[in-house]
Amino acid sequence: MPNASPPWRVGVDTGGTFTDLVLVDGDGVIRATHKLLSTPDDPGRAVLEGIAKLLGADGVSSATLATPPAVVHGSTVATNALLEGKGADAALVTTAGFEDVLTIARQNRPDLYATVPRRPPPPIRRAMTLGADERTAFDGSVITPLDPHTLDALTQQLARLNPESVAVCLLHSYANPEHEQQIAQAIRDKLPGVHLTLSHELLPELREYERAATCAANVVVGPTMSRYLTRLDRELDGHHLRIMGSGGGTLPVGFVCDRPIETVTSGPAGGAIGAWAMARAASIDRVIGFDMGGTSTDVTLIDGGPTRTTHTTIAGLPIRLPMIDIHTVGAGGGSIAHIDVGGAMRVGPESAGALPGPACYDRQRPDQPLATVTDAHAVLGHLPDGRRLGDSLVIRRDAAVHAVRDLAQHASLSDEETALGVLRIADVAMARAVQQISVQRGYDLRRFTLLAFGGAGGLHACRLAEVLGMTRVLIPRHGGLLSAVGMLAAPPRYSFSHAAIATLTADASGRYPDPLGLPAVQHATETLRRRGQDALERDGVHETEQHLGLFLDMRYAGQSHELSIPLGPGDIAELFQQEHERLYGYAPTGRDIETVTARIEATGPAPEVRSATGEQAGIAQRPCQRTVPVTDRDGVTNWPCVQREALMPGQKHTGPMLIEEYAATTVVPRGWNLEVLADGQLSVTR
Repeated sequence: MPNASPPWRVGVDTGGTFTDLVLVDGDGVIRATHKLLSTPDDPGRAVLEGIAKLLGADGVSSATLATPPAVVHGSTVATNALLEGKGADAALVTTAGFEDVLTIARQNRPDLYATVPRRPPPPIRRAMTLGADERTAFDGSVITPLDPHTLDALTQQLARLNPESVAVCLLHSYANPEHEQQIAQAIRDKLPGVHLTLSHELLPELREYERAATCAANVVVGPTMSRYLTRLDRELDGHHLRIMGSGGGTLPVGFVCDRPIETVTSGPAGGAIGAWAMARAASIDRVIGFDMGGTSTDVTLIDGGPTRTTHTTIAGLPIRLPMIDIHTVGAGGGSIAHIDVGGAMRVGPESAGALPGPACYDRQRPDQPLATVTDAHAVLGHLPDGRRLGDSLVIRRDAAVHAVRDLAQHASLSDEETALGVLRIADVAMARAVQQISVQRGYDLRRFTLLAFGGAGGLHACRLAEVLGMTRVLIPRHGGLLSAVGMLAAPPRYSFSHAAIATLTADASGRYPDPLGLPAVQHATETLRRRGQDALERDGVHETEQHLGLFLDMRYAGQSHELSIPLGPGDIAELFQQEHERLYGYAPTGRDIETVTARIEATGPAPEVRSATGEQAGIAQRPCQRTVPVTDRDGVTNWPCVQREALMPGQKHTGPMLIEEYAATTVVPRGWNLEVLADGQLSVTR
């Protein structure tokens, strides 16, 4: 095999149950894949083991390559630290009088009908929150100067608290960062090496609570993420490492160590980018990305491109950084089915995870069986007895039956009825997630294709489409590993924001001035352009290959929420009014419009990734078909079971049938027709 130039690359997606790896050559052709159980106690161990396995697969070895392959990694380390409350013991420095900002939060009620509302505890303890005697006004003018005595007392208090990391978030620092900079320098002098986050660098926007919450989340996960990435980068000696960001692009390790909160949804973001790449290859503009893994299910709406948001909540905290809009529910292949105190069957959100995993993986204790969604599929025959998953797991139907039977006895149902019920409950939970990002936002699902991926996506795709009233499903190549594929197709991408507070007043004819002519907006956009260009230049992206997309958050005077409008050709105020009318059904005439925040998406060129042809992959055109007993609503019948590699472009089949591949299984029920597209993707229609 010839030396790789440009270098080969590895995409690594670490999930709650499995770690997926994909190797592409210098031309972007997928050469090898691998799936292994994650190692939650040390996520990097599975990454290193998987890469070593990849480089020994199919004749690919380190000696074959001119240089070690670069690595793009999507990590759940930051997310897990937030969700599990196992982050660093961090401190928060804010303006005196605002020490309770994280506790007071907003007065929104997460559960409208709860008689005693409960909020998750703040990520930083009140005892670790200090107030600095200073004050800056909204326009940047200094009301109370920050004197040396205040700084000295503050740093002495911090030294006594001995935090692992510190967030500095002062009132209105987005308008004047001078006090934050002075405090930061004093902290660096007194506590050298502490992980430090400054709000005017991470999120220079108004709204003190959201800014403080985002900074708090960043410092809580910062030390853990920094240790993990620094160690992984060291152990990947010679491999150039980049990290998948939540916004759908890759980021350098140093950048992520400073801003780890940028990676809280990195794995699902890789799936969204992979789904968009597969949709484009099939000439489809509108898809619902349905990523069902072992622990959870992530859904995203793609309408001419992945939708993005700056309003995300994780572990009860608002995260105000731009990221792909993804909705997650605790329903995956490892989700545990149980009977609640009222006697109703429930599925999830608890998961068997990688250890012990579903019962059919034969890793559970026999005296404590946990029935999962995967076990229900094994009982029904969707995962036949002896079926290999990845390289190390073999399905044991008897173990699945043992776990499901324990649940069936409590529900007074047969094993098969219980398994069908488990799947039906999981389908409803996932359908609600899809409806939340589509129907509830005014989208007609009948105009969308369900693009299913993840290890369990193909098992549920057609069933879920029926529940949602959708008529087409697309199953991509390497669907069980698509998040890792998407990471390899992701470009360098940076998102920055800057406060741009100004008011637009209509003239007698009803026309508004161009906001780009206002000093605040002009200063913000120029600052962001320089910041985006500098970031891409450090990545080696030439100026001619840089794409800088500017946006302006706007609202009518008196409103508390904004719409993000792209800056480009056309009247920006008019575009805002049109978008406001589309979303809310009205657009006031002559009312003042306020600009609030300017944003930039700085993007480099996207690498190409494609599946190997049959000749490249060494695949022979062979039937590889058998029949297996499957239970559905009509009872037990024999279904054809076909290997995915044996399906050639142009072939058509009619359900029912099972399609098996290395990292996934697809169920095609009765009433559904399958066609193999030119690029090997499966189009399934009802």
